[in-house]
Amino acid sequence: MNYNLSALELHTISLLDTAFSISELSEKTGVTKGYISRTVASLKCKGFVETSKRGITKKVALSSNLHAARLKSLLHNRSYMPLKELLQGSAIQILAVLACGSADFACLREESGVSKATLWRLIRRFKDHAMLLSQNDEYELPHDIKDIREFLENYSSYFAVSALKEISPTSNFIAAKGFEFLFSQKGEIIHENVRSTGLTSISEEIPLMLVENYYFYPSRPLSREEIAVHAIVADPHSKRNLTYVIMYILKAKLDMAVFLKIAKRYRVEDIAGNVLKLLNTWEQSEEPYMPDPDYVREKLKEYDIRWRE
Repeated sequence: MNYNLSALELHTISLLDTAFSISELSEKTGVTKGYISRTVASLKCKGFVETSKRGITKKVALSSNLHAARLKSLLHNRSYMPLKELLQGSAIQILAVLACGSADFACLREESGVSKATLWRLIRRFKDHAMLLSQNDEYELPHDIKDIREFLENYSSYFAVSALKEISPTSNFIAAKGFEFLFSQKGEIIHENVRSTGLTSISEEIPLMLVENYYFYPSRPLSREEIAVHAIVADPHSKRNLTYVIMYILKAKLDMAVFLKIAKRYRVEDIAGNVLKLLNTWEQSEEPYMPDPDYVREKLKEYDIRWRE
């Protein structure tokens, strides 16, 4: 499933105040019926439009999906902005990464999958239209474009659920981050765009009995720090999961600064912070979901993992 939007797709969405036939859309957009038919098919696949037959005439209307309504509203309410330029092509991949929080250039490039030249060009374009802030080598979306952020989050979630149905209809969706997503499955999945993660990857170094396997749909390799964060995201308040995350941090000697930075982008920074606090103090946390330090030490001894008090 391709999630990028073309200028014609964005223009078509902006026109759909009511249902139109293919002929009417062809006339309004100035392209051939064949071209607009392919555009409508693409928009339907992405959940933006619905089609119906009235006699022999096919009618096209805006879908009832939340991301479709939000985009239509954006194109109307922000008509003073060149959104058909700012949201098309690779631009939406970069904005979806930023909708998860601030990111440096390396993170933007890695998670969006665009080239350096394209990324620099789009960064300049976003800055020219006040859609991007930069400070201390980090980029972020301004607070006053909350509506654009909400559209990106809704669209990303729709993409994730739709893509997962194609990959494995029996899998369980856990969370989306941009156009990447985390999910679980009782069986094994072999897919070119899917990687094992979370407790499934951790079990390769710390033998675990797993009922489900955990996977991530990315466009990039995963660091050990992100694998650990995925184990938290899969079940944030699981003492068992957090115990194995702590064991993995110590055994794999993870970079805690990177771990905390990634946790923030997944919005589990508070839990990651409590994990770090336990490692620093070995005192019982006030949070009920945190494991008992004595139990963690017992498990570390069982697996012969060294730690410092």
